[in-house]
Amino acid sequence: MLRVLRGENNTMKISFNWLREYVDCPLSPEELAERLTMNGIEVEAVTRLAPELKGIVVGKVLSVEPHPRADRLSICRVSDGAREFGIVCGAKNVKAGDAAPLARVGVTLPNGTTIRQATLRGIVSEGMLCSERELGLGEDAEGIMILPPRSTPGQELSGALRLNDCILDVNVMPNRPDCLSVIGVAREAAAILKKPLILPRYRLKENGTRASSHVSVSVEDGALCPRYCARVVGNVTVGPSPFWLRNRLGAVGVRTVNLIVDVTNYALMERGQPLHAFDLGKVQGGRIIVRRARRGEKIVTIDGRERELDEEMLVIADSKAALAVAGIMGGLRSEVGKETREILLESAYFRPQSIRRTSQRLNLSSESSYRFERGVDYHGLVPALDRAAQLISAMGAGEPCTGVVGRKSAAWRARKVALRMPRLNAVLGTKLSKGRVRGYLERLDMAVRERGKKVLEVSPPSCRVDLCREIDLIEEVARIEGYDRISPVPPVGIVPGGVGDPRTVGREKVREVLCSLGFSEAICLSFVGLAEMDRLMWAKDEPLRHAVKLRNPVSEEFAYLRTSMLPPLMRCLSLNASRGNNDVLLFELGTVFTPRADGEPPLEREKLALAAMGLSGIRSWRGRAAEMDFFYLKGVMENMLTGADMGISAARASLPSCHPGRSAVLHRNGLQWGWIGEIHPRVAEAYGIKAPVIFAEVDPAALYAALLVERVYQPLPRFPSVKRDIALIADEHAEAAGVLATVRSAVPGLIEAVELFDLFKGHQIPSGKKGLAISITLRPQESTLREEEIEAAMEKIRTTLKKAGCMIRES
Repeated sequence: MLRVLRGENNTMKISFNWLREYVDCPLSPEELAERLTMNGIEVEAVTRLAPELKGIVVGKVLSVEPHPRADRLSICRVSDGAREFGIVCGAKNVKAGDAAPLARVGVTLPNGTTIRQATLRGIVSEGMLCSERELGLGEDAEGIMILPPRSTPGQELSGALRLNDCILDVNVMPNRPDCLSVIGVAREAAAILKKPLILPRYRLKENGTRASSHVSVSVEDGALCPRYCARVVGNVTVGPSPFWLRNRLGAVGVRTVNLIVDVTNYALMERGQPLHAFDLGKVQGGRIIVRRARRGEKIVTIDGRERELDEEMLVIADSKAALAVAGIMGGLRSEVGKETREILLESAYFRPQSIRRTSQRLNLSSESSYRFERGVDYHGLVPALDRAAQLISAMGAGEPCTGVVGRKSAAWRARKVALRMPRLNAVLGTKLSKGRVRGYLERLDMAVRERGKKVLEVSPPSCRVDLCREIDLIEEVARIEGYDRISPVPPVGIVPGGVGDPRTVGREKVREVLCSLGFSEAICLSFVGLAEMDRLMWAKDEPLRHAVKLRNPVSEEFAYLRTSMLPPLMRCLSLNASRGNNDVLLFELGTVFTPRADGEPPLEREKLALAAMGLSGIRSWRGRAAEMDFFYLKGVMENMLTGADMGISAARASLPSCHPGRSAVLHRNGLQWGWIGEIHPRVAEAYGIKAPVIFAEVDPAALYAALLVERVYQPLPRFPSVKRDIALIADEHAEAAGVLATVRSAVPGLIEAVELFDLFKGHQIPSGKKGLAISITLRPQESTLREEEIEAAMEKIRTTLKKAGCMIRES
């Protein structure tokens, strides 16, 4: 479990020199990057590492003698393979036979110092033996940097230490955790290049003491931890890592800590299996218990922060308390330090869903959790343990005990996937032979056997958690064949007939109609924050404010699920206004969320929102366009409902975020359908909007039904229509829609249309009243209307209006 925390970047840094240890690659880094990318493993960048060490070579120390006039200095005879140099040196760690970096006279060090011949206490010094800090390769300045004993005198230092390297930034997709390691990418390169994969060979020396005599392991929840393995290493010496290890980890972006931690990180980067080292002397009772955390249990992780756990989280514990958050980060109490003398190396397979959930709840991510969340190689646990133990032993930092301690609650079952050759060639548009396809799959470490003439039975390796279906195998064949080598072929097939889902077709109709009316579709985030609720003037007891809180929000700005479509569309209008676009028509088809009882998921309801800002027409020399108003959006919705016999009416209401007296609840066929209103000027101002904003939010199901109504042909009317106007006085608060409905009810079957064409007030109108002028269209169905029939119909209308409390104005 690394100290280094991950961000959102999926890039894996791969050292080209390291990669070539596992596959014989004749290509340049750039050529290999191109081949990998064209075969589905995207390399985003290739960065060359070339330290400024020109002229610094490997020097062989032939002899070391004390300086005759200085107790703290010595005189070294050093060879570069061609000649010998006398060098005065102050370091105490150099001795005859060592190889060390030699900077001869005239060479400039990375820190800008140019080496000159100098006389020190009467002895001429013809160069300099360098430390890591002087070369810019590390922080060690106490002694000369000692190179591997087999280094060749005179060889450029950058070549001897293999410092000239290239880093491949590989963008690893979430379904390819096998490529989160050097060996994983090397396996891909070997398959592409038709080369064998060369895995590290080593012999692990064990000290004969059984690991089980030092520690016991029990797993209480086998579902969350199907397999747990551990090794014990004794006689441990915790110190700095050798240069080659620090350099290799540093090249791929891993910060070094100490030899033990660095070795676990090395094994992680090499094999993709996270490891963790516990100070075994701090493990109470010599017991490792894999269990769920207890309610209210806390742990201080190695980053120094105290974290509260819950019963859904898996921990690694001893007989006293939790030692680590399983798969994510170790605890401070069992951290390896300079006083550590015995360690326990952990390697496990944790259920990916459990690690992902814990990581989100704790808001804690690491290189380990990043891999465990995606799935590690079930069969890679012990090889990674052995590799780490071998490295510690090889560097003289510890003695591995004999055997592995662990528990396994479930055995790995190899998947068997049938691959049909006709299906493969039909999908890819190719004519690949069965033998060729089998070769591709076997190069990817898959077990393949023939099952009939046209079917291959394929068993993917345990590291390929993404290969579960036939189409996955087809993709693998396409990758290794090379996407650039597959010729494009027009698709061939039969388009099924039939009618689509009514809601899907209805949505497309809504989009089509609104776009034809000048609206643009907005696709917004379904989140809102408390600060925005305040900006919308939602009171503390406002139901819209009772929203579902997210457990792991991106930020406090988006901490709740929206209960209305208004917040995100206001953000869109605000963005347009900030760019100088003040005349905007937007719509969104989306979902709002209403909280339910504890434990119940929120209620999701589809909504259609319309937002209009600024002017409703085009400015021209003939006059200024009108500003958006309540009736503009109401008219848009009436237009969409035309022909569906679903008239809408508006009832004045005081609504949140709206201008007082300029908002209404919409009803359709007597049922509440949505709302419409002008946004309060203070709300608009809070969003930086100066133009009027009209907003409507409705249930779109009625629109889907209206727009899908089959249009039926009706013949032109046989008989002429008759128009009459009527003027009346109604109560000031009476709704015009109600008055029009009263007129229609007076002579059903004869009235074709009723329209309000004037609204007036003045001294002629009594206080508390208003004047309305209505146009009535009468059309008979059987014969032409006679004058007496027309007058009789109008008299019924006047009588009905009077009963409804209206006064008729005589012309």
